[in-house]
Amino acid sequence: KNKMKKVASSAKTTAITVAKVPQSIGRTILAVPKTISKLSKKGKEEPKPKFADHIAFISKEILEDQGRRRIVRESQSDCMREICTHLESFLAEKPESQYEQWIAELHPDNAEYADGSIDHRFYVEDSDHRILWNEVMIEIDAKERVVDTKTVGPNYNRTEPN
Repeated sequence: KNKMKKVASSAKTTAITVAKVPQSIGRTILAVPKTISKLSKKGKEEPKPKFADHIAFISKEILEDQGRRRIVRESQSDCMREICTHLESFLAEKPESQYEQWIAELHPDNAEYADGSIDHRFYVEDSDHRILWNEVMIEIDAKERVVDTKTVGPNYNRTEPN
């Protein structure tokens, strides 16, 4: 339980840290038109409206993009929290289960293959599911159930729907 809470907390902390960087950049860019205006007044030149408008437009676009990225990060964090919760309850019900069984229950649409396999993407190095599973297996001293990365070709032989 504690490990899953730490993973969820770590994901949230990382999302917050990542969110601060573009926001800082956005504030700096927003300050550019004011700085240009101050500099042009010192030189007694009028700012060029088209340039200032362009900078303002770019600044607005950056801020909107930051908002969209924040929403994506929050969504990813919520999703990881749900995955952690599911794994916790799954292992409580089926403590001796294997990774493929958990994936089949969590994402049945990724386990509809005639040979009983799961989607090959769940074995890649950056698979959040595989990483979480392995962290939990190490924590509960079930190292024999740790899942290594695999290069598995895609399987297009799906079972027929009932």
